[in-house]
Amino acid sequence: MRPSEQLRFWAHELAAMATTGLEFATNDHDRGRYRRVAAIASDLAAMTIDATFTPERPYLADTGVVSVKVGCSVAVFDDQGRVVLIERSDNGRWALPGGYADVGSSPSENALRELAEETGLSADIERFVGVYDNRRFGSTAAYHFYTLLFRGRLTGGEARPSAETTQVQLVDPNEAPENMSALQRTMLADAVASAREPVFQ
Repeated sequence: MRPSEQLRFWAHELAAMATTGLEFATNDHDRGRYRRVAAIASDLAAMTIDATFTPERPYLADTGVVSVKVGCSVAVFDDQGRVVLIERSDNGRWALPGGYADVGSSPSENALRELAEETGLSADIERFVGVYDNRRFGSTAAYHFYTLLFRGRLTGGEARPSAETTQVQLVDPNEAPENMSALQRTMLADAVASAREPVFQ
């Protein structure tokens, strides 16, 4: 990869971090830092693609083609066949660990990062299970998104809740909590199934 290409990819990653940071920042100090990161990303991009970005034409503005959001989840099993489930702090429902993909990381890296952040656990990826369209499962989420699901094997860590989770439990898949969405139940069933071909809608 040429240095200019690497700089462009880093600029994209920095811009994504800044945008996400501004979404969740709770004070002016953090907002100021994220705006500075966004400005640095813009300058880096201009150096690599021969363009000038101005307030009227910002770098990576959401004015182009709007695409579906992407989430990455993982169904992690221990040696007894139990699966790791989280109770989400935002809606109180049980789910497989997962979240929106970050720019700069592969799908499996995103899934394992979400596992670590939400549960304190680590795993190895065994296989890709499938891709799921939330609209096909009657989702009431504000956004249309696809979830990429992986199956993993538990390798370590210590289960603990996080800012996004109120509980983390290892559960027999046949005794999963009732308070799970249709999408989450389908993903869990597909991860348990022995079929090797990925599922899709």
